[in-house]
Amino acid sequence: MILELLIKIAPGNVEGQLPDEPQYFTNQHVVTIGDATYLHCKYSGTKQIASDYDVAQLKTNNSRSLPVIGLNDIAVETTNGKLIGQIWWVPKSEKLVLTARATGLPNGGLMVMVERVVNASQPIEDLRFIATIKDGVVTLPLQFDTSGNYLITAKRLNEGLARIENAPFRLDFETMEFDVYVPVTTS
Repeated sequence: MILELLIKIAPGNVEGQLPDEPQYFTNQHVVTIGDATYLHCKYSGTKQIASDYDVAQLKTNNSRSLPVIGLNDIAVETTNGKLIGQIWWVPKSEKLVLTARATGLPNGGLMVMVERVVNASQPIEDLRFIATIKDGVVTLPLQFDTSGNYLITAKRLNEGLARIENAPFRLDFETMEFDVYVPVTTS
């Protein structure tokens, strides 16, 4: 028997939040209902799993639910940058390439806003970079020409998507932080 379910999920890796093996969950897409995020899917396993939200109510709800697409397997290609804890330490002017898996995003481009912040959270400037999306892979070339602290957040990207009429999706991913420093050589 195949069940249609809405499973409440948190940001991050969805597979680890599933109540059974991932192969039993098909036709997956993420929806936002109110302030909560759910995986809408079909379940073909043998466990008794209750839906966290009424699927029939979702289908009859007149409000437009946009799919929320998770960016997973995020990687940063850098020559001299280092991941220290959850922060990338990167020399000023170094070229980086960020890649992520984004199943469900159409091929094309995406304007990505990167905020330069003070006190680790207060934006003072935002930079724009263009990501390319091809076959479910997002590629974002980056280069920071000023030292400082930079953030890429789902919140800021979704605010930008909300301003685009008929933007067909929203994004979900862990905040990425970059500390860009002035490299000094010593003799």
